[in-house]
Amino acid sequence: MWHVKKSVFIDRRVGEVHQFATNPKHWYQWYAGLSEAENLKGKGAKGTSMDLMYFFFGRSLELHVLVVENTAMGKGFVWRCLISGAFEGNQTWRYVPVENGTEVQFEMDYDLPGSIFGKMANTLYIKKLMNNSMEQTLQNLKDISESE
Repeated sequence: MWHVKKSVFIDRRVGEVHQFATNPKHWYQWYAGLSEAENLKGKGAKGTSMDLMYFFFGRSLELHVLVVENTAMGKGFVWRCLISGAFEGNQTWRYVPVENGTEVQFEMDYDLPGSIFGKMANTLYIKKLMNNSMEQTLQNLKDISESE
């Protein structure tokens, strides 16, 4: 299993960022490589599920997402999901109030199927691409959140 951890400061109140970012109807607008949700059941709360396409490394990967937590954490929020399909993983997003804005903390553990060669490619190339994709995703969220 591989791990990605990133964060970004957004000059917007924590409640507004959390409300926008956890609504799956908006994800395709800011999450790099993600399609609009299909078979969407819910609005981002615990129990929400959907099917998505994730376009990565020149391929379209079919994924299923299940939200397992969306709760207040002190003055902020935590949101978690499980991912299944083309790859297995979990994501945790924390929305923490900081200096009249929000620090968004992202963590993901994922495992790509495949042979030893696939694991080696992951270490050398795909892991770097995943990191870059998440940096772009967080920058997109920041740009959209600060412009509205």
